[in-house]
Amino acid sequence: MERMISKLAVALFVLLLLAKTTTTASAQEDATKIDLNALAAKGETLANEDPLALELRNQQPDDSARHGFDIGMAAAEGQTLPGPGKQKLGASLPATEFRGFNVAVSFSLERNRNTDLATRGAAIVKADQRVATVRDADTDVFYRLGFDIATGIFGAPALGGKGNTAWGPGSQKIRDSLSSAGQRGFNAAVKFYLGQDPPMSQREPRPTRPERRPAAAETSVVEVGKRNPEREKSYESIRDTTATGYSNEIRCRGGRDAFIFTPENSRLDSTGATINITLLTFEPGSQAAGPRGEGLKPGQCSWTDRPMNERFLIRFETPENAQLKEQLHGTPLDTSSTAAERFPDAQTIPAYLKDSNHYWSFFGAKPVNNFFTATAQKFWKPGLGLGPDDPTRKKNSSVKDALTPTKP
Repeated sequence: MERMISKLAVALFVLLLLAKTTTTASAQEDATKIDLNALAAKGETLANEDPLALELRNQQPDDSARHGFDIGMAAAEGQTLPGPGKQKLGASLPATEFRGFNVAVSFSLERNRNTDLATRGAAIVKADQRVATVRDADTDVFYRLGFDIATGIFGAPALGGKGNTAWGPGSQKIRDSLSSAGQRGFNAAVKFYLGQDPPMSQREPRPTRPERRPAAAETSVVEVGKRNPEREKSYESIRDTTATGYSNEIRCRGGRDAFIFTPENSRLDSTGATINITLLTFEPGSQAAGPRGEGLKPGQCSWTDRPMNERFLIRFETPENAQLKEQLHGTPLDTSSTAAERFPDAQTIPAYLKDSNHYWSFFGAKPVNNFFTATAQKFWKPGLGLGPDDPTRKKNSSVKDALTPTKP
């Protein structure tokens, strides 16, 4: 009897111990859960303390996007680099909040890397109306941030600037670390203070043996858009034969200040040219892009054959400077609004997509983590509709559009 009582006591003790362990684990799990509302409250406070952040917050399209923006502001507080923690937090948010989250994180990281210079520049802008007029000519917040940073470097010491009087490697390094819009603002400030445009971001090509030619598998992103029968054939086929038959092409329509291009990383290709790895933040289209882009509103991206109702990011690669070789041979820099059709790179693509009449396609788009990765990209133009009496239509009744000529 005593032995039975002893066994029961032991069993009861074990059960109590397990119950306590489970309760403790549950409590610890609850304690580690992130309070998104508390983060949002903190982020809103942070945004209210920074005029540019507040302006960017007010530009978000709705309350849901602003809530995501506030969470992003708190998540990136004091940080200067992207990381898995922020990526995981962003991926856990509803799609309607994720865009705002990403905008806030991108802005915060860029500002935090240059806090002192941005603060100096903002003070000068506030004190000097001439500077403010030039800086506020563009409404893009990232542009204004880049302008402030450069103003902190080249602005008058009497107003808090460092007063640099010449371009140097330090300025170049800071400028090249900014987003595309930030670099535009930085360049505008340099021209204002120094009276000339700064040099483009570039690295000298790595020497290669003249007889060596890249293998087919080594095709550089620099070659995107050049004639290549195999690649053109893959571009023309918008059906993903490895999946459900849906298109794997994402098409975007330009719009002023509608897109955010965030530099993520860079590498050198087989020729030694710098390739930028970029994240594009966009508004997803509620309709398919359509064969003539008719389903896209300015600033939207969508699948060609179905609505885009999920992620808000496209990860793609593009040359940092597609005109470097031409510049080295004395060819003038192409700064036209359509330069991306001939020289797609980190500068020309964002400029191209400021026009609502311009379109860009990303091919081979696959969902990876919280973004799409694209294997290639190039400009796109709507085809002209063919009437029933058109000779091409008569020759092949299945052809309804005159396809846009391929880029030379």
